[in-house]
Amino acid sequence: MKKALLFIGVLAASFTQAQVLYVNNSNGTYQAIDTKKAGDICFEESEEVIYIELGDRMWSQFATSKITNIAPVSNNGTELIPNTNPTVTFDAADKENFNEITQPVPTDELADEYGDFVENYSTSRIITITFSETGVKTSSLPSGITATINGGHIVINSTIGKIGYQLKGTCSNGSFKIYSEKKFRLLFGGLTLTNPAGPAINIQSGKTVYASIVNGTTNTLCDGATYNAPVVDSNGEEEDQKGTLFSEGQLIFDGYTNGTGILNVTSHGGHAICSDDYIMVRGGNINILSAAKDGFRTKEKFIIGRAEAYSPTININATSNGIECTEGTLTIEAGKLDITSGGEAIKVEYEENDPAVIPDAYIKGGYIKLTTTGEKSSAIQTTRNYTQSGGIIEATVGGNGSKIINCDGDATFSGGKLTGFANGTVSSDETSAGGIKCAGNITISNSKVAIDCKGKGAKAINCDNYVTVNSGEVTMIAAAEDYTEIEDDKKSRAIQADCFTINDGIVIAKAYDYAISSGIAINVNGGIVNAISLNCIAFEIGVTQTDGWVLTKD
Repeated sequence: MKKALLFIGVLAASFTQAQVLYVNNSNGTYQAIDTKKAGDICFEESEEVIYIELGDRMWSQFATSKITNIAPVSNNGTELIPNTNPTVTFDAADKENFNEITQPVPTDELADEYGDFVENYSTSRIITITFSETGVKTSSLPSGITATINGGHIVINSTIGKIGYQLKGTCSNGSFKIYSEKKFRLLFGGLTLTNPAGPAINIQSGKTVYASIVNGTTNTLCDGATYNAPVVDSNGEEEDQKGTLFSEGQLIFDGYTNGTGILNVTSHGGHAICSDDYIMVRGGNINILSAAKDGFRTKEKFIIGRAEAYSPTININATSNGIECTEGTLTIEAGKLDITSGGEAIKVEYEENDPAVIPDAYIKGGYIKLTTTGEKSSAIQTTRNYTQSGGIIEATVGGNGSKIINCDGDATFSGGKLTGFANGTVSSDETSAGGIKCAGNITISNSKVAIDCKGKGAKAINCDNYVTVNSGEVTMIAAAEDYTEIEDDKKSRAIQADCFTINDGIVIAKAYDYAISSGIAINVNGGIVNAISLNCIAFEIGVTQTDGWVLTKD
C-alpha cells in the first residue's frame, strides 16, 4: 500500500524558478522530474520505498534509504532516463566483431585431446585417387593397402598408418569407401562425386580421420534419394550408411589449410555429414547446401574450434536439424556459422539417464546465425544445461510453439551476446512460443540478451525456477495480444519465473500482460528495471526493493 507524502506541485511552489526536480541516489545517479507533468510522491506503507508519479501511467520507485535528496539541482551524476518503447534489432557489426578462442595444440601425448590435432600426426605417404566418368584410378599402393574398383566406386582396405588419401576428379556415379585399422588423412583436392544409391564417402573405420580441404579447391559431394541395401559384415550386422559423408570414427576437419578450400555437401537420402563417434571442425569452408535429414549429426561431442591462423565458415540448410549431437556435449568456440533448418538449428540431447553423458551446449566464441521454421522447433535445444560465455548469436524462430533457447537444465549467460526474434504463436495450451524456456535456473552476468516475441501468447523468458541478473543488459519484449481461450499463465509476458532477482545491470521488460510475473518474489537489490505492461499492472506481485531504480508503466 502507498501513502501520500506530498504533492510535487507543493514542492515546486517553494522554488518559483524550478520546473525540474532531481531525485539523487546514493550511487551517483539521478532522475529528473518535470514538475508540470508529474503527480504525487508517495511512501510504501513500510516507508522503505518511495514512489514518484511521472505522468502518463508511469511510476518511478527507489529504496528510501538510498535517496540522498530531492532538490531542484542534480548531483552531477548520470541521469536515469526511462525507456518505455524498447526495440530489438540485429546489429550488422556483430557479424565481424565477435570473439574467438584459438585451440591450443596439446603436446602431452597422454592428453585425451592429443589425437584430435593433425599437428600431432605425421603422414609418410599420400595416395592419389582420381575419379572420372569412365572409372577411378589410384597411384601406386604400398604393401598393406588394397583397392577394389567397380566403375566409379572404390573400396580401400588398409592395415597401415601414416597414410593420406587425396581425392580429386569428377564422377556422377561413384563413391569412396574405406576400411582402415589405423587413423589416416583424407584430402579433398578438387573432387565432384555423386553416389546415386548411397553415401559418396563411407568410412567404415573407428579410427580418427583428419579431413583436409585443400587450399584453392572446390569439392562437391552428393548422395541419392534412396540407398542400396547395406553390406552385411562378418558378424551378420548391417553396415551403417547414414549420409553423404559418413564415418564410424572421429571425423576431424583439421584446419590444416589456410581456409580457402570449399566443401559443398548435398544430401537427398540421409544426413549430410555424420559420425557415429564425434566431429570437430577447425577450419575450411563447409556448405551443406541441402540435407534431407540433419546437416551435421554425431553420436558423441561436436566441436567448432579455430586453428591458430584461421577459423571455419559453416553454412547449413537442413530439412530436419542443423546440428544434432545425440550423446554428448556441443561446444562452439570460433568461426562463422549460419544455419537454416526445419527442425532445431542446434540440438543436444540424450534420453537415457547416464551420468557419463553430458548433453550440454557451450557457446564460447564465434558468430552464430540461426533460423528455424518448423513448429515447436528451437534455435538451440539441450537436454541438460546451456552456457554462453562468449560469441554472438542472432536467432529467428518462426514456427508456432518454437523457442530460441530451450533447455531442460540451467541456462547461464556469463559473456557474449544473444539477440533473438520469436515470431510464432502458442501452438497449444501445453506448448508456448517464446525466447528462453528453462526448466532450471537462469543466471545472466556480463552479457547482452535481447529477445522480441511477436506471436500471441509468447514469453520472452519462461523459467520454472529462479531468474537472476547480476550485471549486463537484458531486453525482453512480448507485446502481442493474448492468445485466446487459454489459461492465465499462458498470456504474453516478458519474464515469467518462480522468482526474479536483479543485483545490478539493466532489465527492460515490456509485455501485453505482466512485464514480470512471479509466484514467489521479485527482488531489486540494485541496477535498473524498466517494466511496461500494455494491458495490466507491470508486476504480478509486489516488489522487494533494497537498492536500484524501478520504473513501471501500466
